[in-house]
Amino acid sequence: MRIQIQTRGFDLTPAIESHVRKQVERSLGNSKNHVVATQVFLSDINGPRGGCDKKALICVQLDHKLSVNLECVHEDLYHAVSAAARQARRAVKRNLRKHARQQKALLRELRCFPEGFTHG
Repeated sequence: MRIQIQTRGFDLTPAIESHVRKQVERSLGNSKNHVVATQVFLSDINGPRGGCDKKALICVQLDHKLSVNLECVHEDLYHAVSAAARQARRAVKRNLRKHARQQKALLRELRCFPEGFTHG
C-alpha cells in the first residue's frame, strides 16, 4: 500500500512517520486490495500557540474511483492520527459494502432482460 505523508507547520520526524504508517496499515490492512493510494496530511493549525490544534487528514483513493477523506483535530498529533485512521477504516468498509451492494443490484437487473434484448 502506497502511503504519502505531508506536513505543514512542523517537520516530519521518523517517529511520527512510523506511527502514521503503522496506524494506516493496521486500519486499512483488510481492505488493502481495494486501496489504490493513501495520502496523510498533518498540520499544526495554531502554530506555536498550542491548544487543540493538531490536524490529521487521511485521504484514501479506492479502486472503484471513489475516495474517502477523514479529518481529526486533537491537541496530541498521535491521537489525531489514530482517531482519523479508525474513522478511515469504518468509512472504507462502509464504502466497499455499498459498492458491492450496487454491483449486485446491477447484475440482478441485467439478468432480468431476455436474451437478445438490449437495454437503453
